[in-house]
Amino acid sequence: MTQTATRTTRYSNPFLCPDCGSRLPVQVADCPACGLVLRSPLASQLLQTLRYADDLLIQLRAESVAQVAPPPAMPSYPAPARRPAERRGLSALSIPRILLGLGALCLLVAAVIFLAVAWTWLGIGGRTAVLVGLTVVSGGLGVWLAGRGLRVAGETLTTVSLGLLTLDVVGADNAGWLGDLDNAALVATVGGAVLVAALALSDRTLLVAPQLLAALALSVVGLGVLAATESVTVVIALVVLAHAGLVAGAGFRRLRVLPIAAGVGTAAWWVLLALWGVGTASDHLSLHSLWVDGHGVALLIASLMLLVPVPFTRVQTLVSRGLAAGAATMLTATAALPALDEGANAVGWVALAALVGWTAVAIATPPTWRVVPRAPMVLAALPVFLLTVTLALQATVNAIGVHAAFSQDAGVRLGDPVTTASPALLVLGVAGLLLAVVSVLPRPAALPAPVAPTALALAAIGAVALHPVPAWGVVTALVLLGSVLVVALRGVWATAGVAIVALAVPVALSSDVLTVVATTVLVALTAVITVRGRLEGGALLPLAITGLLWSGAAAAGVGVDYRALPVVLVLGVLAIAVPRLEIEVAAGLAALVCSCVAVSAAGTSSSVSLAFHLTLAGVLVTASALAHPGRRELGWLGGLLLVLATWVRLADIGVSAPEAYTLPSAIALLLVGLQRLHNDPDASTGRALTPGLLLATVPSLLWVLVDPISVRSVVLGAACLTLVLVGSALRWNAPLLVGAVVGTLLVLRELTPYALQTPQWALIGVAGTLLTVVGVTWESRLRELRQAASYVERLR
Repeated sequence: MTQTATRTTRYSNPFLCPDCGSRLPVQVADCPACGLVLRSPLASQLLQTLRYADDLLIQLRAESVAQVAPPPAMPSYPAPARRPAERRGLSALSIPRILLGLGALCLLVAAVIFLAVAWTWLGIGGRTAVLVGLTVVSGGLGVWLAGRGLRVAGETLTTVSLGLLTLDVVGADNAGWLGDLDNAALVATVGGAVLVAALALSDRTLLVAPQLLAALALSVVGLGVLAATESVTVVIALVVLAHAGLVAGAGFRRLRVLPIAAGVGTAAWWVLLALWGVGTASDHLSLHSLWVDGHGVALLIASLMLLVPVPFTRVQTLVSRGLAAGAATMLTATAALPALDEGANAVGWVALAALVGWTAVAIATPPTWRVVPRAPMVLAALPVFLLTVTLALQATVNAIGVHAAFSQDAGVRLGDPVTTASPALLVLGVAGLLLAVVSVLPRPAALPAPVAPTALALAAIGAVALHPVPAWGVVTALVLLGSVLVVALRGVWATAGVAIVALAVPVALSSDVLTVVATTVLVALTAVITVRGRLEGGALLPLAITGLLWSGAAAAGVGVDYRALPVVLVLGVLAIAVPRLEIEVAAGLAALVCSCVAVSAAGTSSSVSLAFHLTLAGVLVTASALAHPGRRELGWLGGLLLVLATWVRLADIGVSAPEAYTLPSAIALLLVGLQRLHNDPDASTGRALTPGLLLATVPSLLWVLVDPISVRSVVLGAACLTLVLVGSALRWNAPLLVGAVVGTLLVLRELTPYALQTPQWALIGVAGTLLTVVGVTWESRLRELRQAASYVERLR
């Protein structure tokens, strides 16, 4: 069917206005958009006319389709050749491979059976002639077929010939022609014979199987020799070199598979040599055992062997640089092995020497070969980094964990810890790591200038903290370093200076005097960067003030249960004076923590302390909300804190009535809501009054549900009635709905004891009434639905 015959344009639509085209609702007399009268004879006549126009349009479409001539014939082109269906199953080459593989297997099995059975009744000449003849014939046929292009047959027959050669050697050994060979010598002899024959066949035919078997045969020779000798290191090294020789020789003879197979063998035997070297060296870590007794020779040879392929590869290739980097790394680790037997201190000094040495080499090396010294440099940096971190942690623990807080005088001294290594390594290790980082960066200026001096200064302070020095010395050093950064620098470095001064506070915490000094400097510095507009300074300033006030109260002999009061007061005033979000958040958290500590230390008067702290915090938060228009939302938090303080005091004096807790807050909320309605006549009573009304009625309702026969239930019922009357008179939804819902629940609760005694006929009557009401409602809705359908039908 054509596109013209499938059109669905209509002129009559009883759901759209015929004049303006707007959507019409159900049972409408006039168009809501244009006011066109739809309930008149003219409207019905217009609808009938439009339906007639739709019929004429359908007939016209039918005639148009019948008169359309067929399109002219297009010139025919030959159909494209159909691609042959993809054949599934075995390919043409798979069949001979399967057949030849099975044939080779059968020949080898037959040869084994012949060797096992016929060997007893054939003479020496017969046995020799048969085995050698089969070997020569199969090998010759393989070479001949490969030369004629039948490579699959050549692969098969050469493999058979090499297998027969293995049987020849085994049979010769059984006949005693090879003397008295043990198993290891026999394995080496078999591998050597197969290696020679496989190399000859590979060079003659370039087949794949002989090349693979040649690499495998060389490994078999190595295993045989390895089992027959005690010179494990020498044998493994010679086998590695032999495989490498195969790789080099195969490249001159145009053999493509043998270099890959021999390369895999080279890597495998080198890994075996490295593992053997690690195993022998790890059991003999002393300098005499490693180099005098020779237990480190295997690891040294394995390291040097990585350099063997470098002269034969292209200059400055990735492989050459990688091999040289690996050799340098292994030689560094091998040379440092004796230090492992001397403890962490010796390891640290040796690693630091290696780090500095290789860093200097890396700086002097051309960029293309710089990866070679950087590899052992990274290896040496790892133990140096771990050792410096360990010493830094030990210094921190010694500085802050010796004495209890505020338990010593200003002359307190640090402890005398047993360190992992020499404290000097902390400074020198940081210096070596910084030197290595500078050498790796593309340019020295890429490292910010304050990094090196700041890191070295912190390392020096940490080294001092590892000795039993006076605590004030460490505190003074940290304060001076941080102050220099704040005064001399800007931005993140000034913030780092404040953080360094903050480190002095836990060091000074054992003495209240030292703590006051450290926190005073910290407050001053944080005030400086806060004035500069730094976000970090604003966040640190309340914390610094908290430390100062708390330590000052401790120095003045103020009890722990009273120390939070000045902290809360000062932080609250600070938040009011400087209304910045970071200051307010930090001040709130600090006040919360200090208040919790103080309340928990109050003992039996904890409730009084809690109420006092809540009251003070509520007053300060409310004052902030009143002082700043942008903090009006804090008024709710302040009111909540004050309410909580009141509740704590009520509970403390034994008040159990819920109205004492809820009515004051409810009255406050209602007053706020009435003020909102007075200022905004269009405001909703639901949002303005509902919270206060619910708080005033729901707690009492919950109490009444438990004890329905009480004065509280009468008062609550009267209050609900008053709310319903007031809401009806003023046309306010909130008091009307709250009064009705709470009053209904109250009445139902009062009815419950009597409802249990209601006779069954009353329950049946209630059920019948409900069913009747539902039925009438259903029938009414059904009648309205029929009227709507009738109206739509009349429009059509």
